[in-house]
Amino acid sequence: MIVMGLDLATRSGWAVRDSTKHRSSILCGTFSVKDYQWEEKYAIAANLFYRLVKEHTPDFVAIERPEHGVRQFKKKGKADLTGKEETVSTINPAALQLTGIAGAVIAICQIRNIPYGTIAATSWRPVYYGKGAKPAEGQDWKDLAIAYAERENIVLPPTKAEQKDAAEAIGVCTCWHNCAIPEIKWMQQRFMELRTGAYEQKRAAAA
Repeated sequence: MIVMGLDLATRSGWAVRDSTKHRSSILCGTFSVKDYQWEEKYAIAANLFYRLVKEHTPDFVAIERPEHGVRQFKKKGKADLTGKEETVSTINPAALQLTGIAGAVIAICQIRNIPYGTIAATSWRPVYYGKGAKPAEGQDWKDLAIAYAERENIVLPPTKAEQKDAAEAIGVCTCWHNCAIPEIKWMQQRFMELRTGAYEQKRAAAA
């Protein structure tokens, strides 16, 4: 069984694992839509993901779940007439783009009849790293993901920035069985077949 994991962003990490092979054989990389305008990002993301699907033919796609809301945070604005800096509320525009990128990827899965599921970072990390695990002082979760990938002898992309995204996709890929599946009958059924091994048996019988 081939499982693909995605850590979506304007530079998305991807990972692919063949369940019949050792974890060190996991393939990973990134695809980027950073250099495109808003709506262009979604079309380009769909095209790049489609190429990955054609190349690796996944049986299931696990996607790190985008936030269902947009967080507001405070930042300092311009100084007023008294010289005091104002505090204003703002949002991260990349968070809005992430929903569009996820939609493009999900549409390709639906068109290609590939079941998919989503999983929150707070759900897959305890499974992948173990409960209570956390990054060392001065590091973040992506640094921890790189360390885990290196420990498993998984080949990562050449640059540090790409490694961070690809390494987290490995965690998503590994925890695919904890994904939430859309309420679509054929996807629910296929997911259960994949988890129980029934899908492999059906495919072998048809060969």
